[in-house]
Amino acid sequence: MAIAPVDLLQVLQAAVLQDPASVATRKAAEAQLKTWETHHGFYSLLQDAFLDTSLATDIRWISIIYFKNGIDKYWRKSAPNAIAKDEKVQIRSKITQTFGITNAQLAAQNALAIARISKFDFPVEWPSLFSDMLGLAKEAHDGNDFVRLKQILVVVNQIVKTLSGARFGKTRVALQQAAPDVVRFVGQWYFAFTQEWMTSSTNVASQNRSSTVPEQLEVRANIGYLSLKICRRLVAEGYEFANRHQEASELFQASTLHLTAFIEKYMSYPSEILEKHILTLGKFYQDLSERQPTAFILMPGSFNLVRSYLAVLQTQAAFFHQPNFGAQEFWERVLVRGLLLLRKCTKMIFGDGTVTIKYRTPEDREETKSAVRRLKEELCTDSFVVGVHDILLWSYLRLRPSDLEKWANEPEEFVYDEVQNSWEYQLRPCSEKVYIDLLLNFKELLKPRILAAFEAATSQNDISDDAILARDAVYCAFSIGCNALFEDVDFDNIFLRVFAPQVANAGSDVPSIHRIILRRISLIISNWISVKCGADVRKDVYEALALQLDSSLPLNDTVVQLTAAMALKSAVDEWDFKLDVFLPYLELYLTRLIDMMAKVDMIETKLSLLQVISVIVEMAEMRIIAFADKIVALLPSLWEQAGDEHILKGAILQTLTNLIQATGKQSYKFYQLYVPLISGIVDPKSDLHVYLNEDALLLWQTTIANAPSATPELLGLLPILIKSLDQGTDTLRMELVILEGYVLLAPSFVAQQYAKVIFSIMASFIGDLKIEACHTVTHIIELFIQSLPLHEYINDLVETGLLARMTDSIFDTHESAINVTRYLTIYARLALADASVVVRFCDVYGSERRLPPNGGSSLGPLLDVWLEKVENMGHPRVRKLTAMGLDAMMSGPTGQHEAVLSRREAITKVRNEILAELEGDEVDLNIDTSVKNLMSGGYGYSM
Repeated sequence: MAIAPVDLLQVLQAAVLQDPASVATRKAAEAQLKTWETHHGFYSLLQDAFLDTSLATDIRWISIIYFKNGIDKYWRKSAPNAIAKDEKVQIRSKITQTFGITNAQLAAQNALAIARISKFDFPVEWPSLFSDMLGLAKEAHDGNDFVRLKQILVVVNQIVKTLSGARFGKTRVALQQAAPDVVRFVGQWYFAFTQEWMTSSTNVASQNRSSTVPEQLEVRANIGYLSLKICRRLVAEGYEFANRHQEASELFQASTLHLTAFIEKYMSYPSEILEKHILTLGKFYQDLSERQPTAFILMPGSFNLVRSYLAVLQTQAAFFHQPNFGAQEFWERVLVRGLLLLRKCTKMIFGDGTVTIKYRTPEDREETKSAVRRLKEELCTDSFVVGVHDILLWSYLRLRPSDLEKWANEPEEFVYDEVQNSWEYQLRPCSEKVYIDLLLNFKELLKPRILAAFEAATSQNDISDDAILARDAVYCAFSIGCNALFEDVDFDNIFLRVFAPQVANAGSDVPSIHRIILRRISLIISNWISVKCGADVRKDVYEALALQLDSSLPLNDTVVQLTAAMALKSAVDEWDFKLDVFLPYLELYLTRLIDMMAKVDMIETKLSLLQVISVIVEMAEMRIIAFADKIVALLPSLWEQAGDEHILKGAILQTLTNLIQATGKQSYKFYQLYVPLISGIVDPKSDLHVYLNEDALLLWQTTIANAPSATPELLGLLPILIKSLDQGTDTLRMELVILEGYVLLAPSFVAQQYAKVIFSIMASFIGDLKIEACHTVTHIIELFIQSLPLHEYINDLVETGLLARMTDSIFDTHESAINVTRYLTIYARLALADASVVVRFCDVYGSERRLPPNGGSSLGPLLDVWLEKVENMGHPRVRKLTAMGLDAMMSGPTGQHEAVLSRREAITKVRNEILAELEGDEVDLNIDTSVKNLMSGGYGYSM
C-alpha cells in the first residue's frame, strides 16, 4: 500500500516530540518509520517533506536525516529491498529544487545525500552529473543569484569529495574525464571572486576577527573559497599528471601568488576567511605533493611556493618562542604544512616516493628524472639546505614557553604527548622529523655544522635559561641525528666526558632549569644505545639512569623520572644487552619503578611504566624470582584502576606472561591470582573476550609450558579449552598448543575425561587442514600414543571416526603429500604400540569403504601408499619411525597377513635403506616430552 503524505507528516511530527510524556508516541513513530524504510515511495515523500518550507525545521531535519541514511542503505541496485528505479528517477528530478534550501544545516545534509546518490549513479545512471551541476551553477551566476550559486557549489564540493575516494574503476576514469572542464569552469570563479573580495574597498583583511563581514562580501568570499576547495581536490585527485594540463597549471601558479598575498594581509589584519583560504591552499599543496610528486615539482611556481613557506618559517621563528604562541593554532598548522612540503622535496631527491605505478612509459620516467634534477639544481642548493637546517636547529627544535608551562603543570600529559607519533600535526615534532631527513640525506654538508654546534654547546658554561634551551636544542639534534652521525662520533667518550658528569653533578646547587638537560640526556640514551654504545659504557649508562630515577634528588621531577624510565626500556630491550652488567641495578630499578607507579595518575603513564617493568622481567629471566612477589602485588589494584582501558589490561597480562616465563616452575605460587582472569577472559560471553582473548591465551599457554604439575586450578580450565576448540575460532592454533601441554602434563586425566570429545573435534578438522595445522593435530595424537597404554584411548580413536578420516585422506589423491606422511606417522606409532590394532582397523575400514573394490582389508592399499610416500619423508626421526613401524607390521602374527606377506620384500627393502642411511646417527624416536620446549615454539604452527 502506498504511503499517504498526510500519514507520513503525522508520523514525522510524532517522531520529533521531546517531552517525557510523549516517549511512547515517539518510539511508536520511530518504529513506523523503520517499517516504511522498504516501502515504495517513502524516500520521495521524505524529499518532499524536507523541501516543504512551511514545515517546522525539526520535521524537515528528521526527514533529510532519514532520507540520507536511506540512500546509504537502499540506493545500491544490489541492496536488499533496493529503492525502485522509478522512485530514483523521481528523486533525481527534484534535486534542483533542493538548492533553494536556506538553512545551512539542512543544506549540508542535502549535499551529503546528493553526493551519496552520485557515488552509486555516476557515471552509469547519471553520466551528466557534472554538466548538470555546472549548468545550474552557471545559471545562478549569470542571474547574480550568489546565494543559490554558493549552495550549488557546496553540493559540487561534496560530490567531488565523495567521488575522489574511488581509486579505480569506472568512477575514477569518469572523474578524471570530467576534471579538466570542472577545474576550468570553477577555477574562473575562484579567480574572479577571490580578486573581488581581496581588492574590495572594504577589504576583508581590514576586518578583525570579531567584526562582522558585510553579507554580500562574505557570500562572494565563500564562493571563492568553495571554488578553491573543489579545484584543489580535483587537481590532486582528478588527474594523473596535473602539470600537463593548462587549466591545472594556471590554477596552481595563481594560487601560489594568492598564498603570499593572503599571508601578508593576514599578518596585518587577521580574519577567519583568510585563515580558511591559507589552510586550504596548504592542504592543496600537500595533497598534490603526496598524490603526484612529480607534477607538484614541475608545476609553475612550485619552488617559489616552497621558498615562501621557508620565509614564513623564518618570520615566525621570533614569535615561536613567545608565551602566547602555543594558543595560535593557525600559525602552527601553516608552518607544519610548510615543513611537510620541505620534507617531500627531500624525499623526492633521494628517491622515496618518486616512482609509482603511474609512471609506465619512458617519457614518464624521464619526466620524473627531470623533476628531481630541477629540484636539486634550482631549489635544494647548499645555501637553501643550510638555511633550513639552521632555522630548524636554532628555532624550532627548542622547547618553547608553552612546552615548559605544560611540563610544570601537566607533567604526565607532557611526557605522553612527547612519545605520541603525531608529528604530522605538531610543529616541534614535525621539525624534528624534517631535521632527521635533512641530516640523513645531506650528511656531508650538514654533519660539520651540527658537530661544531655540539662541541660549542658542550664547552660553554653559561647557565642562563636561554643558553640551556639552546644547548637542549643542539643536544636534541645530536640525539635524533644518531643514524647520520655515528660514524663520526665517539659516543662512549662523549657520554663519559659530557653527559655522565652532568647527571652526576645535578645537585641542589644546580639551577632548576638544568632538568631540561637531564631529560634530554635520557632521550640521547634512548636513541644512541642501540646505534653506538660500547659494552664498557653500559654500566655508566645504567648508573646515570638510576640517578635520574631517584625521586629524592631535587631536579628529578616527574618528567625527568618518566623519561629516564622510557630510556631504561630502550637500554634493556636491545640486541647487545648483557644481564650480568645489569644485575647490580635490578633491585634498585624495580623499587624505583614500582614506587613511581604508585605516584602517577594517568592510565597511559601507568601503561608505559608497566611496559618497562615487563621488559625488565623478560630480560632478567630467573633472576627476577626474588622480586616476583613485589611485581605481582602491583597488578590487582592496577587491573581495577584500568577499568575499560583494555590496552593497560593487555599490558598487565603480558607482564604476567613474562613473569611466568621467567619464574618457571615457581610460577605455581601465582595461580590463585591469575587463573581466574584467564577463565573470565576466554569465556566468549565475557565483555573482555573480544579485546583480551589472545593475551589471555598466551598467558595460559606460557602457564602450561612452565607448570610443574597439573594442579586443580589448571585442570579446571580444561572444559573451557575443549569448548573453544569445538567452536573453531581464529585462535585455534593457540588452543591446540595449550592442549598439547595438557596432554603432556596429565595424559591419563585428559584421556579419561576428554579423549572422545577431543578426537571428535579433530575428526571434523581432517580433510581441510593446512600443512602446519595438520602437524599440530597429529602431534597431539602422537602424544596420546606415546604417553598412554593403547587400551585407554583406542576405542575413542576409532569410534569418533578420527582414524577413519585420516585414512580417507591417505587415500585421497588430492590431499597434500606432507599431510599424508603425517597421517602415516600415526599408523607407525600405532604399529609400534600394537600392530594387530592396525590390521583389525584396516579389515573393518576396507569392508565399510569397499577398499579394495572387491571388499576385504584395506591393509594392502595402505601399505602401498605408505611405501610410496617414504620419499616424501625428509626428517630423520620420521624416516626412522616409518622403518620401525613397517618392521613392526612384519613381526609377530601380523607378519603373516596376506597383505604383509605379499609386500614383504618391498617393505624389507625400504626398511633396510632407511636404517642404512641413518646408521651411526642417534635419532630419538620420542617426540619432545618437555612441555616448556614444546610450548616455546617447537610445535607452534598456524592454522
